[in-house]
Amino acid sequence: MYNIDALIERVKTMAREHHQCAEVQYLFATRFTPARARCWTVHQAYFVRNRRDCWALAMGQAPLDVKRDIWLHEQDELISDPRAGGADHYTLTTKEAKLLGVTESDIEQAEVHPFVAAAFEAWLHLGKRDWIESFAAVSMVEAINSNLIVPSGGFSYQSRERLIADLGIPRESLTNRNIHVEADKEHALLLEKVLRRHVKNRAAEEIVLAALKRTLVIDRAYRAGLAFAMNQTPENQAA
Repeated sequence: MYNIDALIERVKTMAREHHQCAEVQYLFATRFTPARARCWTVHQAYFVRNRRDCWALAMGQAPLDVKRDIWLHEQDELISDPRAGGADHYTLTTKEAKLLGVTESDIEQAEVHPFVAAAFEAWLHLGKRDWIESFAAVSMVEAINSNLIVPSGGFSYQSRERLIADLGIPRESLTNRNIHVEADKEHALLLEKVLRRHVKNRAAEEIVLAALKRTLVIDRAYRAGLAFAMNQTPENQAA
């Protein structure tokens, strides 16, 4: 009989090990300065947009039960999150950007670093594969951001702590970071929920694992590209 528990545990192990790779550590080691924070928040806004596109691709091909799960997940992102007083998550992202001196117009006019842009295109390409591959690829990015899975803290947690430590921004002002630290604990559970319903044999497992490996490679490229873009501004350069 097929053992889904072993796959779920392997997924969690992959997520935890991902945080130890050189590309992620490069990002975590990059100190935030005002200029670097502005670079980071612009790219974060485009990352959020890319996530919406990738979830839409997964939803479009998925079975009805998974479409419902994705739609419930995306309501907070696209329409309204009660934890944010009814704001959607992209609006939260732009409000956070303003704390760092970046306007919505700045975001719209910004040019994404080529390394990051390539990663975004790769994720979109992966999202056009079979629904289970598309779903696994996009939902794994939630898993690696979950404090429930990654004891050292996901990317929302790590960036929040950097903004507090490096720039002295009060924790309570970082509404977007605070909400995502909590929200991504819930969001990460979606991957396990769907895998338990739809992966019934080794063949399906191998398809899922291949998609997870691909999305983690892309994520490594994204994190390294983001860190590289930030590091183009010297740490000692005036704001």
